Amino acid sequence: MTAPTTAVILAAGFGSRLDAPEGHKILAEIAGVPLFDWHAAAFARAGVRELIVVTGFNHEALASTLAGWSLPPQMSVRTVYNPKFELSNGVSILSAGATAPFWLAMGDHLIEPALFDRLPAASAEFDRAGRGGVLAIDYKLDDVFDMPDANKLRFTDGRIDAISKDLDDFDCVDVGLFYCAEAFTDALRAELAARGDCNTSDAMRRLDAAGTAGFWDVEGSWWQDVDTPGARAHAETLVARSAV
Repeated sequence: MTAPTTAVILAAGFGSRLDAPEGHKILAEIAGVPLFDWHAAAFARAGVRELIVVTGFNHEALASTLAGWSLPPQMSVRTVYNPKFELSNGVSILSAGATAPFWLAMGDHLIEPALFDRLPAASAEFDRAGRGGVLAIDYKLDDVFDMPDANKLRFTDGRIDAISKDLDDFDCVDVGLFYCAEAFTDALRAELAARGDCNTSDAMRRLDAAGTAGFWDVEGSWWQDVDTPGARAHAETLVARSAV
């Protein structure tokens, strides 16, 4: 199977903690570059040709803005409105209607662009291993800027013991980048049917129970969840360090 050529970017939230003057978190500039451009350029390095941006809050303005956006060569973007955007992020993922396999990224996460050079080879390995979904994780806990807000994972014998923001004892954190095979969206649909809501952690739990979940260490790469003014300033610092 070839590497995914579609990436879903979630941008449906209110963004109230950041309150970006640009009008939307995904348009917030880091080192003078909007987060959306960081995503587009990074996924272009991975061979992605279609970006699907799932919108919610202020969706009409964001869709209008992105419709005229300048993109890397041979890349297109379309927006999909999730009217139930106040529910968890799994509902937004299903709203995208993307054909698996696809990449999934959180719209407010800035990830070191060089990491995306590794995605095509990684996806081939995920396919060979029969992974239904793979979550990028980071073991560099001392580098996490806002640990209370990070989604944390604890493993026992190589399987998920717990995944939550509220863990005190954990091994690594969720980077906000996923490889999604068909089993990933199937898991979201099953969770949605069971309790009326679903999120990425639910999908990974279900896949882990089935033995098809994967976890991919970003190793030396940096990343930042840009959801507060402080986190935005830290992202600027990371970019500056990377440039040096």
